[in-house]
Amino acid sequence: MYIIIVGAGEVGSYLGRILVEEGHNVAVIENDEKLARDLDGELDALVVQGSGISHANLQRAGIMQADLLLAVTAGDEINLITCMTAVRLKKNIRTVARVREAAYLAGEGTLSARDLGLDLLVGPERAVAREVVELLSYEGAGNVHYMANGRIVLLELPLTSDSPLAHESLAELRDVFPTPSLVAAISGARGVRIPRGSDRLGVDDRAYILTLPKNINEFWILSGKPWHHVRHVLIIGCGQIGFHLATELESRGLYPTIIEVNEQRAEWVAKRLTNSIVLHGDASEPEMLREQLEERADAVVVLLEDDEKALLIGLFARHLGAKKVIVRSDKPAYAPIAHRLGIDALISPKRAVADQILRFVRQGRIESAHMLGDHEVEILELRVPAEPRNPALITRPLRDLDIPEGALFGAVLRGEQVIIPDGEARLQPNDDVFMICTTEAIGGVERLLS
Repeated sequence: MYIIIVGAGEVGSYLGRILVEEGHNVAVIENDEKLARDLDGELDALVVQGSGISHANLQRAGIMQADLLLAVTAGDEINLITCMTAVRLKKNIRTVARVREAAYLAGEGTLSARDLGLDLLVGPERAVAREVVELLSYEGAGNVHYMANGRIVLLELPLTSDSPLAHESLAELRDVFPTPSLVAAISGARGVRIPRGSDRLGVDDRAYILTLPKNINEFWILSGKPWHHVRHVLIIGCGQIGFHLATELESRGLYPTIIEVNEQRAEWVAKRLTNSIVLHGDASEPEMLREQLEERADAVVVLLEDDEKALLIGLFARHLGAKKVIVRSDKPAYAPIAHRLGIDALISPKRAVADQILRFVRQGRIESAHMLGDHEVEILELRVPAEPRNPALITRPLRDLDIPEGALFGAVLRGEQVIIPDGEARLQPNDDVFMICTTEAIGGVERLLS
């Protein structure tokens, strides 16, 4: 597929890297001269320096040959105009625009992607807020991601020195784990990797485990971390995500406290929330944070756009006794050290935007995708065709298939049955297969299951 990306900030450069690795032909339009020059030296793609609204720049980027245009600059209107300009130049091109203003999103106002002649508007604020609510709702440590309509879960399990899993090899843990279960990946100081049976789990590692929902509690016990029931939530920073989060918490019968440094924003939020306490102040001031934690909060969610400031406030909240700390950060490189220092989870709105767009790009080929780390490993859900191109896919055991390097069969969903397959297992038509793979292996996995 030929894809034009307009905007080479964190979202655009991230998308460009992944799409090139997956074998797509990519062109990037970036207005900032330095960003464009840097990307030109890093990415195997055509880079055009200039505005994406310009007909000339779109032509230079190959708009007439393009199948898809992704407008992901920091400006909503620029993204919308870029997409509409692209459609005027080539009527059958598919377009995706990143937007932050709620009025542009379906369900918030009068406009939708269809109204604007676009294929998709991407605004992740509500999705990120729901992710935070899920993180807060689990009394154990770590994260839970549901797949296959809730029939399979991916647990992100942090390990402490008190965990019976630490220092054990995966082969030795087979008799300890509830069944069916599989360690799909391990995150540690060296990043995220797909493990072998001889690999050992270390203290401060995070294990990504595919299992059934009924096994969640048993794994929390094995993690070695204490359980905490969250009753009072302190939200620091109340932009779009913070507002949606507070609204969602109120709908669940909770009474969050919000600290917002912008006085006008604090007043706006206070008028629209019914069961929240809204305070105007600076949470980076130690006394204010200490007072709120001493009075009521046992979970802290830091949603500031300044990554470094957000992490420092999160660490101070942990130091003051917060039982659960969730921090907004768009820099995945911070994750290993943040987890070691006591941050329970990092959430990334920019990563959420990119992931939504990737799902759109891959639709029809990949049912769903869960990205681990800095896109080092993915868990892909694919369906076995009724009549596979390669009959060996359903006639031979898995050990005899030409599985790409960097890929592993994680789980198979057959009707209501969840199977953790071994080398002797065989696939059947219409099985849902969960593959663990590196980015480089995605193309080979798609071909295998085509």
